[in-house]
Amino acid sequence: MSHFLLDSLSSSLSNFLYSFESYPVMIELDKKVLIVLKISEASKKVGLSVPTIRYYAELNMIPSLKRNIENQREFDDESIMWLQGIKFFRELGMPLKGIQEYIKLCQKDGKTALLKRHQLLLKQQKQAEITAANGQMRLNELNRRINLEEEIINGRKRDSLSAARRFNQ
Repeated sequence: MSHFLLDSLSSSLSNFLYSFESYPVMIELDKKVLIVLKISEASKKVGLSVPTIRYYAELNMIPSLKRNIENQREFDDESIMWLQGIKFFRELGMPLKGIQEYIKLCQKDGKTALLKRHQLLLKQQKQAEITAANGQMRLNELNRRINLEEEIINGRKRDSLSAARRFNQ
């Protein structure tokens, strides 16, 4: 791990180009530490594959993503937060277009953007409730099948079904 202490930096970090051989890189600026990760490190931290992260980057879904002088993607805390948010919404089943819209709205101030974000979240909440209800129905069916197998194991029921019927009991 490389450590760099910079006493002062007059230009913003976004205009500051740097190249390092090892990652993660820690840069200390005015008592703030910025950790920069390469894509493989970000992948491990967030739990997304490298190709998936590259795809999201190509879709411009990581607004704070920067590249170093060697054109390699560098992920700071803000980039990691964007990726975690994308992962959360994908796990909820939100389509990429919806996530892209939400990302754009998050970058805007004002009541209109807030109301649109709220509507997207409400829509996703309804979808999550449907998914949860369907999951509960599948869990109930699984429990019914387990109970039936346990009754057969304990001798309270006879296993007289054909293989296909047993499979779809």
